[in-house]
Formats: sequence, C-alpha cells, structure tokens
Amino acid sequence: MRYVQLDLQGQYHEIGPQVKGLAGAGGSKRFQFDRFWEQTERIARSRSIGRVLVVRREGFAASAFTAVHEVADALRRLVTAGKEVWYVAAGYSAVDCVIAAACSRRVLHPLGTLSFAGVSGTALFFQKLLRDQRIGVEVIRRGRYKSAADPFRTSKHDRYSREQLQALVDGAVSEMRRGLESAAEFSPALIDEMLGGRIFSAPEALDRGLVHQLATPGDLVRDWKKEKVRVASTPSAKGHVGRGKRIAVLVFEGAVVDGESRRDPVVGQAIGDASMVKAIRALADDRRTRAVVFRINSPGGSATASENVLRELAALNEKKPVVVSMGPMAGSGGYWIATTGRRLFAHPSTITGSIGVIMLYFDLSRFLARHGITTDHVARGDSADLGSPLRPVTKTERDAVDGVVEQLYREFLGRVATFRGKSTDEIHALGEGRVWLGRDAQERNLVDELGGLSDAIAHARDLIGATRARVSFGPKVKQSLIAQLIAARTQAVSGGLAGGAGLGTVGASSAGSLEAAPAIALACRSLHGVPLFVDPLLVTMGLPGR
Repeated sequence: MRYVQLDLQGQYHEIGPQVKGLAGAGGSKRFQFDRFWEQTERIARSRSIGRVLVVRREGFAASAFTAVHEVADALRRLVTAGKEVWYVAAGYSAVDCVIAAACSRRVLHPLGTLSFAGVSGTALFFQKLLRDQRIGVEVIRRGRYKSAADPFRTSKHDRYSREQLQALVDGAVSEMRRGLESAAEFSPALIDEMLGGRIFSAPEALDRGLVHQLATPGDLVRDWKKEKVRVASTPSAKGHVGRGKRIAVLVFEGAVVDGESRRDPVVGQAIGDASMVKAIRALADDRRTRAVVFRINSPGGSATASENVLRELAALNEKKPVVVSMGPMAGSGGYWIATTGRRLFAHPSTITGSIGVIMLYFDLSRFLARHGITTDHVARGDSADLGSPLRPVTKTERDAVDGVVEQLYREFLGRVATFRGKSTDEIHALGEGRVWLGRDAQERNLVDELGGLSDAIAHARDLIGATRARVSFGPKVKQSLIAQLIAARTQAVSGGLAGGAGLGTVGASSAGSLEAAPAIALACRSLHGVPLFVDPLLVTMGLPGR
C-alpha cells in the first residue's frame, strides 16, 4: 500500500489570486480549494494510493461555514472511493471535529484537547466615534435587514440585524452538527455537552471514542514505514482533472466592482466586471468547453457591475449550459449574478440572499470646521456637487436618491421574481436585505438545489450527456516572478498568520483609537455615494478555535 499526505494550511480561498501584479501577490499563506479538490479527485482515481494522511497545520483558517463542509465533502468522497483517510491535528476545534468526522480515522496529539464550542460573530461599531468627531452619515436603503451601514449608523445590532445574525449562527451550528453526527461517537447529547463548554483532554477523547488514536504525524509515518506502507508522491495540481467533454469552473471570488479586478484596502480582492466579462466571453468562444460551472464566493458590491456580469452569463448560457454554484457566500450582488443559468446550487451553509440596496453619504463639514478648515466652491446647478463629503445632503437630494434606491430595489425584486417564478410581493417578503443560509434559501425557493461544487459539476456533466468530463478551473492570473518572491517573503515574515489577524488588532483597540481611524476612512471612501448590492455581513463571522 502507498500513502500520500495532504496539508491543510493557510486562509481558505476558492482559487489563486485573481488580481495581477504585486497587489495580487498576497501576504499570507493560502489554502486553495481548487487545488485541493483536484488533488483529492486524482487520489480517488489512483489505483496505487490506498491511504491519505491529512494534517491540519496551525494557521489553517476557514472563516465561512461552507468552506469547512466543502473540505469535509472532498475527504468523504475519498472514503467512498475506498481510501483510508487519517485526520491528524494538534488540537480539535469545531472545524477539526466536522472535517475529521468525514474521515476514516481521527488522530489527536497526545497533549491536545478536543472541543466543539460553536460559532460566534463580533462586529465593531463606530457611531460614537463619528459623532464625537462630528462626522455625519446619511443612510438610504431598502430593507430592514440591510445592515451594511450599521457600523456607522448604530452602536449595536438592531433587532433585525440581530435576528438574522442569530439565525445564521444557529443554522451554521445545526449544519455542523449534521456533519459531526455522521460519526456515531458524537451523539446529540455529547454535542450539547461540548456546546455547553466541555473540553476533553487527549486521554479523555480517546477513552470516549471521539478519536481513534493519540499520535503525531511523525509517529504515524514511522509506524507505517515498519508496516511497509510506502509514501507516494502527492498528485500535483495541473489546473484540470479527468478526461472527456470539457467543463470549465469559472470562479468569481471577491467583492463586485466596476472596471478591472484589483485589491481594495477595505474588502481585499475585488473582481471587476470588465475582467470577468473577458473571462466569460473567452469561454463562450472556446469550442472545446461544453459547459460552465460558475462558482461564486462574493459579498456583492456595485449594482452596475453585477448587472454587467449577469448579462454576459445569460448570453453564455444561450450558447452552452451554465450551472451556478454558490460557495461560502453569494449575497446581494453575489446573489444578483446568480439569477441565471440552468440550475442554481447552494451548499446548505452558504450565506446568500440579502436582496436589498443601500447608499451612504458621509459629511465631513463639521469635522473640518472643528479643526479650522473651511471650504468654498463655485457651481452651476443646485446639486452640481451632490455626493461631496464636504457638505450634508439636502432633503431634496435625499428624496431624489431615495427614488433611485427604490427603483434599484424594484429591479432586484423583479429580477429574482422572474428567475424564481414568484411574484415581486413574494420576493419582497423574503428580501428587505435578509440573509439566509442555503438550506433556508432552498426551502423558500430562492435556489434550486442543495449541493456543493461536485454536485454542480455532476449536473453540468448530465446536461451535456457525458459519463465523464475534463474539469478545469479559472480564471488563472499568472503572477510575475517578482510578485511571487515578494509573496513568499511576506509569508515568511508573517509567521503564518492567517486572515483576520489585522482585524483582530483593530478589534482589540478602543473605538476612538488612532489604529481604527485608517480603516474607517477607507471604508467611508469605498462606500460613499455608490449604489450598492452589498451583503450586510461586513462583520467577521468567525469559526472558533482557528
């Protein structure tokens, strides 16, 4: 028998950087799901590999629920293919428990612990800071649940935001329980006990049958060597896997912005409509590609950019089948661009919905006056400088902008109603910016079917009448050698810190600290005066223990 080793390390991403140049080089270790999926598929097809050692390294971070389940599903497929899958970690958190439950054997470090603490989310609110600094904010929105502006508008979650966020964490824990209970040792009573704060030491976890063995990766490898289990080369990720008719997985990962893709100081990677349109048209013209799975992991963003991407997808769907697969998040603009294609898949724990519109205007006039800074201007037209952060919005201007927001919301409702075969009133009842988990969305007919990426690929294969297919991922953005060297150097210096470290630093400071000021200024600049289909979850919804 031969074995291979797969390491879980770095911040979860669907695919490699989609931004060219130094901005796309990144500064932290990346876990790329496209590579992992391809590697597991190659292992499943291998006749010589009978065992897989999965080592969860420190720094592995999957900050959205679906990311955890997709990894677990890939490993579960290996078990179904007849492979022994051994999961090893220094300590088991909720993430480890869910992933390990899909494996053949669970191995814990002899000095480790095992816990299942649940899910939590923490938000920062800057209303008091803005008020103290005399910075005004005007919020114009459609949807009581559309909470993207809440960090500036309120000092805590309002009743609607709290309602939807609590539903999300409750639903996320329920989905994690489903995965965990697939291992018989994790009974509902035991999970309740762990949710109540119970932590098991390594010997206790072994005694209760929660893990099969206490060992380190090195211990296992040495034992296997004695058993004549030989190591095999881990299959390399070539960007495609399989043979037969070609199916392209086109990944949209990041906020939706106008123009070219770029790295935004607030939201990180942002996918421009111009860049994505080029990729869609290339697939439309590629005669070898028979079907496309459009994979979304996006909180939304620009309304106009979302519409441009949607129209190109609709045109592509007229030429060849398009199946839409929602990843960890497909909210607001991310949901807008999903309203096309032959079939819409969402994972049970996908964050989706958020059918609503929001616009924000910031007013710095009192802040500037407080510091002795005055302004003056000349104009022709009463509202020639509408949107200027140097003055407040007038009532007449607010009414005009409110009409624009109303029109965009009606467009959103109409788009979804047509796609889902419902009335606009029915969609409005599910809208108002409300976020849903995939299972809830499917029950309300906002998506067609529950399933992960593999399910969407299988459906695309059925649509083209193929028993097997060659699956490739894109778009691929080739980084220059300099960018690659800088990324490697930055990762070495960072010591493996994964996503959220910077936010954690800001979160540890007081609301009025200088450390928070740059982040607030950047957020204001990015959101000011732009009609947005953006998901309200600008808060970090973290999974504990990682």
